[in-house]
Amino acid sequence: MNIKLISFAFLVGGLILINKHVNVNAFPTSQLKARQDPGTLGAFNIVGNSGVNAMHAVLVAPRKVVFIDKVEQNQLKRPDGVSAISSEYDLDTNTAKPLGIYTNTFCSAGSWLGNGTLVEVGGDVVNGNAYRSGVQTLRLYDTGVGDWVELEGIVPSNRWYPAMLTLPNGNVMVVGGSTAGAGKNKPEINNPTYMIYPPPSGKLVDVPLDLLTTALPYNLYPIVHVIPNSEGKTLLFMFANQMGIQYDLDAGKTLFNYPNIPGGIRSYPLTGSSVILPLSPTDNYNPTIMICGGNKDFEITSPAESSCGRLELTTANAAWEMDNFGGQGRVMPDSTILVDGSILFVNGAATGRAGFRSGKGANSIFVNEDPVFTPFLYDPFAKTYKTLAASTIPRMYHSVSTLIPDGTVLIAGSNPQPDVTLDVKYPTEYRVEIFTPPYLYTQIPRPHIISLQTTSIDNNRINVNYGQEVTMIVQIKSNGSPPSLKAAIIHHGFVTHSQNFSQRYVYLEITNFWYDSTTPDQYILTIKLPPNPTVIAPGPSYIYVFNYDSPPLSGAPVLLTQAT
Repeated sequence: MNIKLISFAFLVGGLILINKHVNVNAFPTSQLKARQDPGTLGAFNIVGNSGVNAMHAVLVAPRKVVFIDKVEQNQLKRPDGVSAISSEYDLDTNTAKPLGIYTNTFCSAGSWLGNGTLVEVGGDVVNGNAYRSGVQTLRLYDTGVGDWVELEGIVPSNRWYPAMLTLPNGNVMVVGGSTAGAGKNKPEINNPTYMIYPPPSGKLVDVPLDLLTTALPYNLYPIVHVIPNSEGKTLLFMFANQMGIQYDLDAGKTLFNYPNIPGGIRSYPLTGSSVILPLSPTDNYNPTIMICGGNKDFEITSPAESSCGRLELTTANAAWEMDNFGGQGRVMPDSTILVDGSILFVNGAATGRAGFRSGKGANSIFVNEDPVFTPFLYDPFAKTYKTLAASTIPRMYHSVSTLIPDGTVLIAGSNPQPDVTLDVKYPTEYRVEIFTPPYLYTQIPRPHIISLQTTSIDNNRINVNYGQEVTMIVQIKSNGSPPSLKAAIIHHGFVTHSQNFSQRYVYLEITNFWYDSTTPDQYILTIKLPPNPTVIAPGPSYIYVFNYDSPPLSGAPVLLTQAT
């Protein structure tokens, strides 16, 4: 369905009102869909070098991505000459500069505070004289300063392979992990607790969580998402192994157990990927979780899981709706929500599990094999998969994928060995690729955002509030008829180990839509933001507008906050 605007207009003070109520609620959920692509399969382009292996990736500004690695002998050096383990990657120059981390970040996690500060927690024990232990370290990245501050030893227990989540109140939650490294978790090193930062009581404390004991040994990097609700409760979907629960964080108790997902294991090291499908006001932001890939067996020759499950989280007695993951099994896939609401599945292996190779040189045995080079594009409305253009770079253990505000996708990483190794079949990978999705292949000129709330878009975050109606000026080359627009707000998240912590996509209502007759091809939109922070957490996000007949606009950076 190609949505068309009502074909009437009248002049008001130099502005032409195209349709006073261009409202996403006018379109039933069943009629929402991913934007139609122009028939191409997209393309990969190698653009630069990450400097450090991209074990973790997070978009910190419209044209900057921060990578985080473990302690190893990267060629990029800190000012003191020691190999760096974090870099800032400039998307305009495709160059990386070292950042100042001095504790081991191996297999840590991250998420954003509501005030726009990035928090990164945990890691591994000391590894070499130039670095200190990171298992009880909390790190803060201030985008204004552009570097890290490390708070060593403040985390009350060791955290290796935890998950993290931005909460509706703007704090972050750190969930699970183990107290020491292992191929898979064990009772003696299990950390079946969570903590909140900043701490509500003034002191960081660990709170027990039964799921993290029940789900052993496959409970590392557990899946955690906020469940939207109109009551303002902090309800969480929490999942590990094959089992999920609904957890009331305010009351500190499990409300009920969801049915186990059929098929294989979905948690590290039989790693799958999860995503909350795009939320819409048309059905009161009814959430559906999708979990894909993994493996049935810890054996390295075991074929990866070729299934995905969808589950409606607030529907009574809901059951998993399963599919065949497009016909391709993947362990360690990455799932990235694109600007049009489609899901890009990329990276991963067709055999084995997450973990380092064993042995050296010709005797190396890789525990993940058969790299999957072809991404799949999933339409969450039609429930269909499309095979896209292939990469030439194997990206398996320690790979990442994240949406960039210009509508492309940054893909980097892959390092299935304990230290930098370049002379093996699957070497430490520093090449950065940009994948251009099919929706950007069109001859129609690309529109762009001029301003938001009368503030020019200059890569700085613009403060907006829940329920607020914001005014946006955009330039869209018209073909003679009004454009058919949709709007969305996206939080790009923090990516590591096939999980994108706090990633969220929400359709926005366009409540007014004007043509500015004083400026050619210029339109003024009024867009209504989500009603509360359970729909999308506070913090840095991007507002997008896209037209069914042209490429999407580059995202406008915003800091979503609670009105005071």
